[in-house]
Amino acid sequence: MELSTVERLRLSPPDGRPHTVDRAARRFVARALSGAPIRRYDPVTGRYFDLVFDMAGADLSRFNGGVAPLLDSHQDGDIAAQLGIVRRGWIEAGALLVEVELSTRPQAESLLDDLERGIVRGVSLGVELLDVRDERGSDGKLARRVVTKWLPYELSLVPTPADAGAMVLSMHGGHEMQEQNRSETFDAPAAAAAAERERVVQLTKLGKSLGVSEEFVLRHIEAGTSVEEFRRQAQQELVRRYEQAPTHSHVAFITDEADRRHEGLALALWHRMRGGEPDERAKPYLHLRLADAARECLRWRGVHLAGMSDARVVQLAMSTSDFPNILANVANKTLLDAYQASPTALKRICRVVSAADFKERRVLRFGEGTGLQFKPEGASYTYGAIAEQVSSYQVKSYGRVFAVSREMIINDDLGAMDQFFRSAGRLATEFEARLLADLLTANNGSGPILADGLPLFHSTRGNLASSGGAISVATLGAARAALRRMKGLDGGIIIDADPRFLIVPVAQQTLGEQVTTEITPAQPSDVNPFAGRLTVLADPHLDDASTTAWYLAADPANIPTFELAYLEGTNGPQTETENDFDHDVLKFKVRLDVGAGVVDWRGIYRNPGA
Repeated sequence: MELSTVERLRLSPPDGRPHTVDRAARRFVARALSGAPIRRYDPVTGRYFDLVFDMAGADLSRFNGGVAPLLDSHQDGDIAAQLGIVRRGWIEAGALLVEVELSTRPQAESLLDDLERGIVRGVSLGVELLDVRDERGSDGKLARRVVTKWLPYELSLVPTPADAGAMVLSMHGGHEMQEQNRSETFDAPAAAAAAERERVVQLTKLGKSLGVSEEFVLRHIEAGTSVEEFRRQAQQELVRRYEQAPTHSHVAFITDEADRRHEGLALALWHRMRGGEPDERAKPYLHLRLADAARECLRWRGVHLAGMSDARVVQLAMSTSDFPNILANVANKTLLDAYQASPTALKRICRVVSAADFKERRVLRFGEGTGLQFKPEGASYTYGAIAEQVSSYQVKSYGRVFAVSREMIINDDLGAMDQFFRSAGRLATEFEARLLADLLTANNGSGPILADGLPLFHSTRGNLASSGGAISVATLGAARAALRRMKGLDGGIIIDADPRFLIVPVAQQTLGEQVTTEITPAQPSDVNPFAGRLTVLADPHLDDASTTAWYLAADPANIPTFELAYLEGTNGPQTETENDFDHDVLKFKVRLDVGAGVVDWRGIYRNPGA
């Protein structure tokens, strides 16, 4: 069968040598990006995530304009590191392919033999990320970063590429530029036999790397299982084995040199602000000022900086993506550190959830039913009714924009930046505290109006003291008894809302801690029944509504009163960065997508105090 083709990928021969190396023309074709997810390290969270490039967003102007160099392992310090030039780039089958021409200099000449023999084969891409979309997991941590717009500006030959599929290709011919339209006979039986040999080799390699048994591999070789299907079934086999005998494994991912540089520089700036024992990746950059860090980012991109002032260096670095992204990582880590260091006290009585969108969130709570009933011999079971209760609220966006000036960067004012970012984190904590306190003390202390038309605290609910009383063993006993006698929505089943938290304004904090502290009694009547049983939660925002009112609340895992929802993937404040060219500042937007509402009134009790 005759096939006419421009460039047709072919099964690699057994020795795996690439056939796109044209020695006479000093050219070869490589896959610069395979399109598969690439594992990356996030220095802010200390976790790994998947980096995915959207091929539709590639700007190949530098590759097709003859200005993108071929480098040795991203070394761009001098001309000697340039091995050649990228002549063209194109997207094919979801991958980025490039045609490269080697220099005639001796160091490039020595590579031709290694390239032809497949000894040197790995490539790595130098790319500017122009626009990204972050996707976060249920824990709020970065799980996947999709690069929607990107500009590749250099290609490097490397021993270990971050993208395992980035390599010099085995394509038909070896002289595809001169023989693009040549027709030839396609030997189907030989190709099928080669494909089968390759399948067996790949299944054997996968089986060894994943640690499955030889019997498992042989079974799938005989069954004709494809490589992808074998990978899926092998992973399922590992899960099955782990569930039978759990083990703990450590997986190490290799990132390329550019990523290690960015991670190290971000960690070095973080160490300068916070101190402590520096990360090993940070040690080469610990001596750098902010202006030096900006200079380093530009040097990595191949910008010639000889004789350039710090002011000019900072101005140029602010217009790129590398330096602002490094500062954004430091800002986000500092902000989250401050946010998590002093969590909102009232958050402990909330059920924390994720909301998929900004629509009204309807919380449906079912009753406990009418209880079990006796079934006489031979009789049918009777059906019981279950009551339900609906409450609603919305997640909304809140935030502010802050600016880091060019002057702060030139002056190396890391102390001011640290204070600036930590203040943003504390503002997020303060906002959540105010949101929950306002909810608890709405309507002059009665709480928000619920779906039944009554406020959260009402005498008919049995969760409001008939008269105010100071915190004491007697008043706490009355409040606890009221909560433990609470009945479910059906009005028949006692739900026993045993209290776990004593909530007070700071004016009552000392008294609250005294009443709940364990002491050695002189006689049995002096025993404190609440010692070690209640956790005191003091919030200064409650004093704005009342300096005497106090509350008992059940554990939200048992009877939740409030629900605090974050937009899915954003469990806390998030930051975004943008360069303001007109004002010479880096703008940092702090955004908090959050909402809170009442779920049930049966798990909380209010005493107006005295």
